[in-house]
Amino acid sequence: MLTNMNREFYAPKSSIRMNAAKIEDVFEKYREVGFLYPAKMQILRPHFTRITENWKRLVASNEQLLWILSATERVPAAHFASISAWKSGNYGYFAQHLVSTGNPHLSLKVMLRAQHYVEDKFSENEIRSSQNWFRPNNRYAYRVFASMYDKLGPEKAALLHHEYMHLPLNLIPDQDSGDYLAEEVAGVDPELIEFVKGQYGEVFVRAEELDQADVQFRGNGRLFRQYGLSLFRQLYKIRHPETGRVVACLIANRAPLGLNFSFLENRAYYIVDKKLLREEREAVLSRMHYAAYGTYYNIALGVVPIVTDPATAEVLFHQGAIKVRQYVQSIWMREGFRDWYDHIDSFLKRIERRNHQ
Repeated sequence: MLTNMNREFYAPKSSIRMNAAKIEDVFEKYREVGFLYPAKMQILRPHFTRITENWKRLVASNEQLLWILSATERVPAAHFASISAWKSGNYGYFAQHLVSTGNPHLSLKVMLRAQHYVEDKFSENEIRSSQNWFRPNNRYAYRVFASMYDKLGPEKAALLHHEYMHLPLNLIPDQDSGDYLAEEVAGVDPELIEFVKGQYGEVFVRAEELDQADVQFRGNGRLFRQYGLSLFRQLYKIRHPETGRVVACLIANRAPLGLNFSFLENRAYYIVDKKLLREEREAVLSRMHYAAYGTYYNIALGVVPIVTDPATAEVLFHQGAIKVRQYVQSIWMREGFRDWYDHIDSFLKRIERRNHQ
């Protein structure tokens, strides 16, 4: 818990509220400030009614499965900022959609209030990690979160670069090539943990809860089902048929469509051994696609949303996957919550000093 409960979050003549507006009004504000720009809205439009209903159900949940903090500030000028977060695992929150009119002062206040809320509202038995995703060409986000990693260090945080791609389901063969072996993982698997740790590090393993018994998120899934929604995860190790060595793994997430406007709630991690040659990677990916189809065959998008490394992304592109964009995944563990707060607060204090000069 934070020891100083009197920390100031509210600018003069400003207000920060949680879940105070109708979802339709929140989305309209997203459009107004340019977060829901025409190209993004075109992708979302076929699913927008369903997305809106998903948000409504979860915002109304008693378990805080989704919440939105929004702030307004009228002095010296009218400004708006908001952030949302949803429970992506049994012990983790996915922070997202930091939207503002371009006022860094107010957006930092919203971020601080959100971090304070997570640490104060939830115990360590409930929340053990947070993460957000941003584009590497977002200079402001990169400056804040990359420097956050430098402050917290590799034991409390991770900063991972991903290629984000969409693989059309109709490109996945309806038969397994049989070149590599796929084994489903349903609990703590030391071999899987060791492999993923070697590729993405220990913080990723902990934040993605690969070291927990309920790796398929059945517990969180039960909460979502109370509101008529589905959330689950399937994991597979991909093994070389001759050596028996694990050369890749698939971590396939399914969640209510559109909880993230880039569909990262349904991301499939394609984690492939960095040492694999291109021809080996091609065969491994064919086996991973076949395994992924069983998780994504009925997704309304008609694609598998894949996050992976650049070498794998290049092979995926030649297999017909569509390049969407690059993302940076920022993770911070609970033991780094206080440092994360202080780091963001240091940016806010710099702005405040500058404004008062």
